[in-house]
Amino acid sequence: MQSLRPSAASKTGRGCLLLFGLFWTAFSVFWTIMARKGGGGLMWLFGLPFILIGVGLLASALWRTIAAVRVGPPKISISKAILCPGETFGVIYEQSFRTPVDLYDSKVELVFRESATYTQGTDTRTDTYEQVLESFDGPAGHFAAGQTARQDGSMTIPETGMHTFIAQNNKLQWFVRVNVDVQGWPNMVEEYELTVSPERWL
Repeated sequence: MQSLRPSAASKTGRGCLLLFGLFWTAFSVFWTIMARKGGGGLMWLFGLPFILIGVGLLASALWRTIAAVRVGPPKISISKAILCPGETFGVIYEQSFRTPVDLYDSKVELVFRESATYTQGTDTRTDTYEQVLESFDGPAGHFAAGQTARQDGSMTIPETGMHTFIAQNNKLQWFVRVNVDVQGWPNMVEEYELTVSPERWL
């Protein structure tokens, strides 16, 4: 079995969100303090919702760290490192637990994502299309501290599926995505990129 590492893109996205959340929250707090000191009556209250939004952004960026207090990182292994369209491959999902938890639900998904970056005037935009092609349920229930749950499954790259393609402005990517829903705790979502080659290369 081939162990997969979490996608670097998901880590980069969380880092950008963290920086934006820090800037948003700091500016909102600064504006609220200055508005209150400026004697504008109750005008400073308008800053409170923006502070709450900033706190929400920070929490979203740090969800992985928060969730890791109780559950370990998901581990994904597949039966073959390089896949091709029409191929079925085995998937092993392992989930460890650091404290006693009630795992409400977990799911393993096969995801195809297409993204295109283009320029409009002075703005650069990226459009993303994503499709969940199939999934299987992972473990659920009560788990003790130190316990590890495992779920085996299989997935198939569609015969008409495109191969992996990475260019400066266009990307065609395949992922195994794990969704972990711990009762009363932030959800954990992690992606693991697959390599799909044209059949003629194999």
